[in-house]
Amino acid sequence: MRIKKFTKLLILIPMFSVYAQKGLSVDLNLKTEPIDNGSIKQTGIGFIFLKDIGTKNKLISTFKYKNTTVTDEVETYLLKNYTTNYSSTSFNSFENIFEFSHQLTEKTKLNIEIQPTVNYESNFDFSDISILGGVELSQSINKNTSIVLGIKRMTVFGKPEILPTFSYNHQFSDKVNLKLGFPNAELSFSNSIRNKFSLNNDFSGSSYNLNSPIITEDSNTISKLGFSQMETTLQFERNLDTSWFLDIKGGYSSNKEFKFSDENRTTEMNKDLKNGGVYSVSIKYKF
Repeated sequence: MRIKKFTKLLILIPMFSVYAQKGLSVDLNLKTEPIDNGSIKQTGIGFIFLKDIGTKNKLISTFKYKNTTVTDEVETYLLKNYTTNYSSTSFNSFENIFEFSHQLTEKTKLNIEIQPTVNYESNFDFSDISILGGVELSQSINKNTSIVLGIKRMTVFGKPEILPTFSYNHQFSDKVNLKLGFPNAELSFSNSIRNKFSLNNDFSGSSYNLNSPIITEDSNTISKLGFSQMETTLQFERNLDTSWFLDIKGGYSSNKEFKFSDENRTTEMNKDLKNGGVYSVSIKYKF
């Protein structure tokens, strides 16, 4: 009962604010990539709300749900000669990202992000809640160039940790934009108002609590699982009409690994995974 009530609350919080927002979009995403003994498949849906507060402030609220299925039990990566009988392991993730930006001066902007998340296998507990986010400062050098520096608590390497963020942004023309940085980089080109092509490099990761601890041959008790990778992809976004958008992405994922750890993360076991292709398709509707 607790998980049902909590799930409804997470869904209703952003939905109650829709009438106070300036814009709304809904995004459905499907993604798949291979691993050693199977594949990782993700299905997600997101709601994004936008609101301008005066001339200097902007609020963005993003609610996302994601289901991740590993088409093999994770015990295979810890226990020798473990047979799964083609079983799978499934994880759930909820997050509500609040982004607030304030224009300090004509060239300087402050960005604050608060990201409550819930990541669990199938049984929710309040220990599955974590708070991510951080602060960034954006400085315009001229009308075409800006730099962003910040610090955030993220899970891009498979566990929550505080990391620096940065990006160098340059607009070559109305059609070509460049972003170099961490954890995301992008070179984009638009040949029309309907089409956008981009080359992306993204560090991404997540961390989950397991339903039941796994006892390894070395008598270590594993209760947390992290997944991390670097994706280099080519992306095509098509504006079908004024409201519908289609996004197709394909490329290669590397530095891929499962990060197993105990409750306090004093013991960690990193298991490298097979690098390979990554593919996703997304449909977005803007109100």
